[in-house]
Amino acid sequence: MGYVGRLSPRRYSFALRAMSNSDSDRTNVRLYKRDKRRRFEDDDDDDIWSYEGGYEPEPADTTDDRESKDDDPVEVDAYVLRVEDSVEKVQHLASTEIEEQRQVLKEEISAELKQKSSTRQILAESVSFVGTGLVERDVESRLVILALISQEHVLFIGPPGTSKSQLGRRLSQLCGGPFFQRLFTKFTTPDEIFGPLSLRALENDQYVRCIEGFLPTATVAFLDEIFKANSAILNTLLTILNERQFDNGAGSRRVECPLKCVIGASNELPESDELDALLDRFLLRAQVSPVSDEGLLEILSSSQLSKEDELVNSERNYSDGLDAVFRNVSESLPSIAMSQNIGILIKDIRNFVTETLGQYVSDRRLVKAARLLRVSAATHGRKQVDLIDVLLLQHMLWIYPQQKDALREFIIDNLTPNNDIVDQSKFLLQGLATEALTMVKKTMGDVTGESGAREDDLETIKSIATEVGEIKRLLEQHNNDLERHITLLNDLEYNNIWITPDEAQSVKQNCLPLAVEASTTVSEVLDSATTLILALTPGVIDNDLRSSVIEVLMGGSEDNSTIFSEDELQMSLKEAKRIFKGDELKEWKKARKSIT
Repeated sequence: MGYVGRLSPRRYSFALRAMSNSDSDRTNVRLYKRDKRRRFEDDDDDDIWSYEGGYEPEPADTTDDRESKDDDPVEVDAYVLRVEDSVEKVQHLASTEIEEQRQVLKEEISAELKQKSSTRQILAESVSFVGTGLVERDVESRLVILALISQEHVLFIGPPGTSKSQLGRRLSQLCGGPFFQRLFTKFTTPDEIFGPLSLRALENDQYVRCIEGFLPTATVAFLDEIFKANSAILNTLLTILNERQFDNGAGSRRVECPLKCVIGASNELPESDELDALLDRFLLRAQVSPVSDEGLLEILSSSQLSKEDELVNSERNYSDGLDAVFRNVSESLPSIAMSQNIGILIKDIRNFVTETLGQYVSDRRLVKAARLLRVSAATHGRKQVDLIDVLLLQHMLWIYPQQKDALREFIIDNLTPNNDIVDQSKFLLQGLATEALTMVKKTMGDVTGESGAREDDLETIKSIATEVGEIKRLLEQHNNDLERHITLLNDLEYNNIWITPDEAQSVKQNCLPLAVEASTTVSEVLDSATTLILALTPGVIDNDLRSSVIEVLMGGSEDNSTIFSEDELQMSLKEAKRIFKGDELKEWKKARKSIT
């Protein structure tokens, strides 16, 4: 039985359905039929469907038969099939492009993590050496090695008898250089710290100190109760800590100090403002508390007591290896990149410390902190500062020990990049897609001018594609940052030198779910941007399909809109009234008007 009269292609509405794939997270497109077109059949005279004679008899009452046929599948016309194929093609191309970029990034990160680094091995062995036999001092052991490699100083706040000086002696033994140790009191004189005056020099009217064996010639120093230093010592001490130079006499007699690291210790923080400058010279800080009950039992075990003798008698020298590490790290620092996201996070942390904790953070401290983050990246063989490096700021920006927990919590809560850029991109893409659809309908799908589209319209389409391309670039960068962040979080517990395993596990549990969720969201928006660009690219899809494909990509079915074929849009109003009813007829009029 053949169709009589003019039967237009059946109408379909399309929806984008994101189908999660555990391997590639690709977005697949499925096209779903919104409603069925009534089929008319007639075995009698075909002339009754002639629209020009004016005589149009009522069709026979075939309600029951029609209702039974409504449940049968309706054939999809060629136009709709072509739209379906084009949408699937665009989605496949977009998914392939995004997946290829993701794989390249994963391979780059994996190469960094799997790289056999002698630097990492030497530093891990050094941390182990300093912490051997010391119970619950894993954080402090890592900080003194980090301070040594960074050529910075570390401050320990805590009561006596908590292994603070032991850490200093271990670090000195590790470096193999002169070790200087003093307990400051309010009566401590400069002679005790910088060396006595040379009597022979005084005979020649020269003010020169005998510095051998004192702080100016030390490689590592432990200064206990450092905030009891008086004003006679303070100025000279600040110069040594900051510039590694000692003014030995009048004139230009400046001596270069071989000082690598000073470990300062105090039972309490300074109360006088004149000591704030001294406090600011210690970039790394840690509160050292007495060991727990479980730790005490471990200390009292015979195996722990014997380890100290083993270290004292150890002939192993790490100084050559550490010197090589320091040189390599120093040479690589200028090439270590720091992204804008890292800078914004550091700025937010400073604002938190200033506004919420009420503490001033000097510019000098922030500059030194940024350099130390680069050191952290370099020691792990990475070419850029990553978000996990920012965790180290919890050891640098607090003043009072009770502020550390709040600072750490803020850093972890803000460690995963926010998706503000995604929300903005979704809004912009929706507007650009709408504008693109309008222009493509106006040019009948022509984006090159080969079919006679106006130059102004082509320039507008090109401008839209350029704007979408810029949004895509920003989304790709954001997506790459998240993918890198996720990979490093998964690896944090095993390969990070400066973060303890317990801390790494805690950070991973807090940050990884947020990072994965954010990555999924940005991937969806990136896919939308990529498909829109492909839909506007010449040669990817046919011109007569372009507007329908873009409308599908916009999610046309969400507002129950109807996609009309080119034939349907060319029919007369009289024909349209016979086929479309109610809202569908209004949509047809609106679609027809948009192309005329």
